[in-house]
Amino acid sequence: MTARAQLILANRAFLDHEAPRWADSPSTASSGGLLAAVRPVIAPWDGHAGTTWIGVGMGRFDREWVDARGYEILETPRGPLRHRRLFFGSATWQGHYGEVANSFTWPLFHLVRVDLPRATPYYPEPQPPSAAGWQSFVLVNRAFAEAACEEDGAQSCWVHDYQLALVPAMLRERGFRGPIGFFLHIPFPALAVIRPYLSGEVRERLAEIVRGMLGADLAGFQTPGDVERFAEAACELAGARPAAGGLEVDGRLVRVGAYPVGIDPEEVLAAARRAKPVTRVRAARELGLPVVVGLERGDFTKGIPERLRAIAEAYRQGRRFAYIGIASPTREGVEVYGALEAAIEREAARAREAAYWVGCPFTQVRAAVGWDDVVALQRDADVVFTSSLADGMNLVPLQAAVAQSLRPAAERAVVLAGVDAGVTKVYGGDGRDGLRAVDPLDQGSLLEGLTEGLEGRPARISDRFIAQVRERDARSWGERFLDDLEGTC
Repeated sequence: MTARAQLILANRAFLDHEAPRWADSPSTASSGGLLAAVRPVIAPWDGHAGTTWIGVGMGRFDREWVDARGYEILETPRGPLRHRRLFFGSATWQGHYGEVANSFTWPLFHLVRVDLPRATPYYPEPQPPSAAGWQSFVLVNRAFAEAACEEDGAQSCWVHDYQLALVPAMLRERGFRGPIGFFLHIPFPALAVIRPYLSGEVRERLAEIVRGMLGADLAGFQTPGDVERFAEAACELAGARPAAGGLEVDGRLVRVGAYPVGIDPEEVLAAARRAKPVTRVRAARELGLPVVVGLERGDFTKGIPERLRAIAEAYRQGRRFAYIGIASPTREGVEVYGALEAAIEREAARAREAAYWVGCPFTQVRAAVGWDDVVALQRDADVVFTSSLADGMNLVPLQAAVAQSLRPAAERAVVLAGVDAGVTKVYGGDGRDGLRAVDPLDQGSLLEGLTEGLEGRPARISDRFIAQVRERDARSWGERFLDDLEGTC
């Protein structure tokens, strides 16, 4: 029997209602890696059974769509979804999301190899949570745990990501009867790197997060490296002990494992087949120029300033190509992003000037782009240039591989990805199958990767890489995790 999710807890709702009920403008599912990964294992709700999704109500008109307890039935391409929204005041939400989740946990958890605040001028130091902020974080996690415990018919609960890291332990404390799963979509940090930030109460806050995750029966991570780093932290901070198949905590076994997330290849292929070429790509082709594409959220983990410096240097060395860089807005209102915006603008100005002197088109914009245009750029690029300083997985290279499968093998792109991104750990980054690891903190590595990529070296996207991406798709990821979660009973 195919495994399907029964109860999903995620900080993000499946979709946000940005239009009132009477408007003829239906809401669409949210974007992002978590949503894309989980959608294939949603079971249609038949009135008694199926998937229930609990998320935060953040849409302008969410309250109009739900009943008094926050429930509604959402119609999705995969059938009805039973959905519940939890609502929080602005001060609580700012403390939970802006302060703890995204000014403390997010920058801290991406320190997997290098002390990035010391290595870059814009990466923020993890900010110690205030007492009020931490209480907001606890309050939001508790609300999710209590909502899950109200689902009497739920057989298993799958909690997602760092914003809800305390929930597994809270569920266990409340006597939740089904198996509890937790999956971390971002990296887990190295204790050796983050020790300078663990003074005083900060160490205890991280310990509480780790203990929260250890409340699960099964804790999943993107890569084996994340599993190893988590196990080290669990033993040092939470008194866990290594055991066969996982960690022993308070006399019980917590299974831990690597479950590299995948994409929905058919969704990408459908968009790649229908999407028209982007105007800037057509213009570059008319000039006879190869196209380098950089697509990601405008986050300080993505190495955008470092990539733009490499782009500028390539132009200064006389390389001729068109560059199209798009950074979509993310985490609006989180203060630590100000320095990043300034760094991107500064490096983009330098790269734009360098491109001007060699007569090449250059674009770097901060904008939300439609799905079809994203896939069209991935499909038509000659180099897909991602440069994450660290990443849980980074789905862009996987999407690009599938989109590029429509092109003849000899005309496909080379994909560059950060050496500390999960995608290069899982699929290998030696370049033989068209995926090459580059170190975004080493300008020589970035420049060499770009230069060789423009020449199709060391290899273009291979049929083998494409087949691996299709085999390890989102459905197989979700089913493997859920099968293992059921196996913990």
